[in-house]
Amino acid sequence: MTDNATDKGAVDTRRRHHRRWRVSAALGLTAVLAGGGIAALRTAGSPASGASEPAAVVASHSGRLTSGESREASRIAIDAATGSGTAKDRQKAAEKGDGERNAAGGPGAEPLDTRRPLRAKSASPATDSRAEVQLYDYASDTLITKVVDLRSKKVLDSTRRHGVQPPPTLAEAREAVKVILADRRLGPGMRESYASQTGKRLTSPAQLRLQSMSFLGSRAEGVDGARKVSRCGEHRCVQLFVRIPGGKWIDTSRIVIDLSARRAAVIGL
Repeated sequence: MTDNATDKGAVDTRRRHHRRWRVSAALGLTAVLAGGGIAALRTAGSPASGASEPAAVVASHSGRLTSGESREASRIAIDAATGSGTAKDRQKAAEKGDGERNAAGGPGAEPLDTRRPLRAKSASPATDSRAEVQLYDYASDTLITKVVDLRSKKVLDSTRRHGVQPPPTLAEAREAVKVILADRRLGPGMRESYASQTGKRLTSPAQLRLQSMSFLGSRAEGVDGARKVSRCGEHRCVQLFVRIPGGKWIDTSRIVIDLSARRAAVIGL
């Protein structure tokens, strides 16, 4: 903005900046869709300056869990809800809508994070065997926090909250890519962008470098297509940073993936 800009021009500029912030949620990329509703995701050289990285989960620990302890804590937390039946039985229950469900639609809630819970200085050293596990149940759109004991293999405490959306995991980001690839409007554009840069076919999310951030429907207030993402926050929704290894960025900033409903929406056009 120049010093001699009119008041009207200044107001318009601020409104445009605010609109862009609400649409892209600080991603700084611009999605491009071809005519006729067919997506043509343009490949960009890099995110615009000022684009922020997705926030990491920061926790205070009384000693970090090892990778083995984290896996075991997640297993204990998930098994406590899915029961002792066979994997086939649990899968059938998930398909019927019974029990907790992960991002891929399988049995058991989706593991998000494990940490060592804080303990008072006067607490017994035995509490060091405890782990706090965060999971997301896609069947009920609920964030579950469980405290488990790694020695006894038991769940000591469990709480459930609705409308709370921690940062997505890599596994969830890969599920979001699968939703895009399955979309008849958006999938061809992503595949075309990948093929033009690599000369190869895009067949798996593992071929991409992914980062992601949670998306809330309130961010799209006043934006075209806002109704399509109005349940985000209640539902588990994400936006993606998608990069071709050794190459450029695939532009997906206006695509919101509703993992709970397994569909993608384009906003802000």
